[in-house]
Parts: sequence; structure tokens; C-alpha cells
Amino acid sequence: MSDIATSQRLEPSHERGRDELNLIDFPIAVLQHQQPKDENGGRPDELVSEIEAFDKDLKKVVPRTLTRRTASKHGFPTPLEDEVLVALLTLTRIKNGFSQPRVEFRNGELFDLMKWPHNGSSNQRLAIALDRLTGLTLKYENSWSTEAGTFEKEFTTGLLESYQLMKQVRGRGERSREASWFQWASEVFADIQRGNVRTLNTDQFFSLQRPISRRMYRFLDKHLSEDPKFEMDLIMFASHLGLAETQHIGKIKERLATGVRELEQIPGFIDPLSPSERYQKLGPGNWQIQFQRSGTLQTRTESRNPLSTPKRAPDAAESLIKDFYQGWNGNQQHQPTTKERQQAEHLIQQYGVETSQQILPSVIKAMRVQFPEARAFGATMLYWSDAVQQWNQRQQRAQQEKAQNLQEQQEERRRQQEKQHQGKYRTQWNQLSETEQDEIRQAVTQTCSRTVRQFIEQGKYDDPLVMMACLAELAKRDR
Repeated sequence: MSDIATSQRLEPSHERGRDELNLIDFPIAVLQHQQPKDENGGRPDELVSEIEAFDKDLKKVVPRTLTRRTASKHGFPTPLEDEVLVALLTLTRIKNGFSQPRVEFRNGELFDLMKWPHNGSSNQRLAIALDRLTGLTLKYENSWSTEAGTFEKEFTTGLLESYQLMKQVRGRGERSREASWFQWASEVFADIQRGNVRTLNTDQFFSLQRPISRRMYRFLDKHLSEDPKFEMDLIMFASHLGLAETQHIGKIKERLATGVRELEQIPGFIDPLSPSERYQKLGPGNWQIQFQRSGTLQTRTESRNPLSTPKRAPDAAESLIKDFYQGWNGNQQHQPTTKERQQAEHLIQQYGVETSQQILPSVIKAMRVQFPEARAFGATMLYWSDAVQQWNQRQQRAQQEKAQNLQEQQEERRRQQEKQHQGKYRTQWNQLSETEQDEIRQAVTQTCSRTVRQFIEQGKYDDPLVMMACLAELAKRDR
């Protein structure tokens, strides 16, 4: 069985997929399947995305920029590459748990993840996607987040360093023994190993039909995991999705409408809202868009009630982080960063305080084997899913063993009671006269099995089956 098939059999889809957090907030791909053109109708040298955001450290609005350049003959990434990127991240996690940047695979394993048909057309699409992702250079200015939760002033990286795609040659009786492979760029892979990834429900992601829906799904899935209610300036939200070509409010709403409707149809993702609830006008040309995780409307209403149940103790996340550092390297003085707090709060929200504390030692144990050079709490994010699954399996086995032991104890008590019961009535039986015993045997023949009846007719009174039947009849008369 392949690694993909095993993962699909053992893991829920909402835990199987992975996404890289620094590759979510700025689109690496254009939203249309056609290549972008410059004012002369040719391919542009670069694509620039810029978003103005308030910097808490600098206490002022600063531009955050991503510049994309490509060396691929196929041009810039399109929505196709968004799909392949998520599949490659998920495949890496399944294959080696993000322990190695080079990943070997069979083409069909990627096709299964992305729900592509197994044919030559899919091979061709995959070849183009890998070439585009390998030829892409990304330059982040004030937009690549660091381990400390700040932004690099300038950071340049690729996505894939290299790849090899093996194809089935028509007419051959066997597949090529040499596997396909790809290798992550060192900068991106280092960010992945620092734990800057999150889970992604790949079944939901790959079921979406529109590029805008998939782009919006990744962006909202990240931000709704931090807060069940998400609000943002409408033009800024559109820019994060790659809709920066217009600032016309009506056109932005129109472009978003089909994607929003598709996301509202996903069970448990976002609550359906009316247009007046979804879009709120704050002033001339100033609009805000909001989303809320499904099932949180009642919770938020209750949270406004001063008599409602108080929230979880705010130090639970800090305790989890400090417990990690003490268990990992003996550091008892570590002060959690903002990003570490967010990661720990996400874990506690997903698994609960008590379960997170119980599973942490298993996470540390797995990291000592698979990632001994890890330095930060963020690296644990790669191992929680497997540790929780193993913990659940141990809990299930313990419950089964407990139930089995209880059943065995009950069975043993029943046997002892039956033994005492039979001893009592055997003593009474031995005290009966021959006539009384014959009378009981005759009564037994009216209700017993044919075998017991035959034994009695043949005079086999000492047969165990006959004795059991007679003692049972005696016990019935004694009630």
C-alpha cells in the first residue's frame, strides 16, 4: 500500500494536509489560467503585489511587498500551481514528516491527492506546474514573517530547487524503476522545519471548483483558526487574494461573490451571511468584509453576557510553551514570543489543555528521533497530529483492555457462583431417594434436548449433561 493510501486510511482529511503560512498571505500565482501581459502584450518581467498594513512595532502604516520573477518558459504560476503547491506540502509531510527537503514520489500519488485523472494530460499539467514552481523567485519586503513574529526587511527565496518527473513510456510492459522527485528550496524548507505550517483539509480544498474559492479558503482557514471572527478592509482583503487590478467596490464584491457562495456550502467552514452582514460600509469608499467560523454565532453572543462561563485561563498556552523548553533543553527561563503563544493557543483550542499537556512528552520524544536539531517551539507543530493519533490509539487500547479485564472478572465471578450453586444442589441431589431422583429425571425429559433424553432412557444417569439438567430442575423447584 502506498504512503498516500495508508494516510487516507489512517488519518482524517482535516489533519492530513499542510500549508505554509508565509505562502498564504501573498499570492504566488495569478488568479486566471491565462498568462499576464504587459502594456505591450508581452510577458512582464515581474509581478508586484503591495499591501499597506499597520506595523505594530514601527507604529505606522508600511507597505508590504512581494515581487515575483520567473525563469520558466511556461511563465508565471497560475491557479494550477496553487493546487500543486498544497499537494507537494502535503506529500512531504506524509512521506517524511518534513525531515528531508527531497521527496520521491509516484506521479499517481500526487494525482490522487489533487483528484486528477491518471492520464497523459495530468502528467503534462504536472510537468508544467513543477517547471513554473522551480523557475519562480520570490522577493519579500516587510512581508516574510520570522520565528519571532516580526517581518524580514527583505527576503528572497525560490520554492523548489529542482525536480525530476518520470513518465510512463507508451508500450512498455513495466513502469520505470526510477522515481519522480522534487526538492524544496533551502530557505522555504528551513521555514517549514521551524514549524511555520498549519493543517489543511485537503478534501475540502481540492473539492473547490473556482480558483478564487481555493485562494480564499487558504487565507480564511489560516485567520479563522486564530479568531473565529475575521474582519478586514475590503480592498486589502482583495489584494491578499490577488484582486489588486481594481479598487472598484462593486467589481470586487462581484468577483468575490461566487467564491463566497462556494465556501458557504462547505459544512462547518463559514456561516452564511446576507450581503449587508458580509459587507459593512464604514465611510465613503471605505468598506469592511467579515467572516465567521460556522457554529460560533451563539458562542459569541454568550461571550457578551457577563454571567457566561469565563474563558480558559490565559496562562495555559504559556505553560505549554515553557513545559516544552524545559523538557527539550532544560531551559526554564524562556519567554514565549507572540507567535509561539498563537501556536500554543491553536493547539489548546484543537486538543484541549489537559490533552495537550499529556501529549507534549510524546511530541518531544518523536522530535528527538526525527528532528534532534530543532530549537524552537514552532517545530512541534509538525508532530502533534501523529502524536495525538498515537495517543488516541493507546487510549482506545487501554479502554479495550479495561473492558476485557472487567468482562473476565465478571465471567470468573459467574463461574464461581455457578460452581457454588451446583455444589449446593448436588448435595441436595445426593440426599434425595431414588424415587425422588427418578421423578426429577422424568420431568427433565419433558423439556431437555434429545441427547439428554436419550441418555436418560439408556440409563446413563451419571453423564455430566444429565446431571446438569437434573440439578437445574432441582434448583428451579427450590425457588
